[in-house]
Amino acid sequence: MTIPIILAYLEGYINILLAIILLVLALWAFAEAARAPSGAYEAAFKRTKNFWMLVTGACLLGAVISMMTAFGGASSLFIQLIAATAVGVFLADVRPAVRHRR
Repeated sequence: MTIPIILAYLEGYINILLAIILLVLALWAFAEAARAPSGAYEAAFKRTKNFWMLVTGACLLGAVISMMTAFGGASSLFIQLIAATAVGVFLADVRPAVRHRR
């Protein structure tokens, strides 16, 4: 095996690993968004529950698409970055504020 072939395999495994991590985080964010009551979002001065359900649901869909394409050999890093950013914002900012208001 030559170096470029080894690097191509390594890149494929990294894409699959990133897709799995994103899928787990998106699923966790979607579950947390669904679990919090609507009033907690308003009490924490965050966007509505429907907004965050839509955002995290779209991220979950993007993560599933990314997972399917990663196993096919051609993953979309752009979709992964968008979904990871939105999930990160929810988990780092919204979830702690909403969790304390339950």
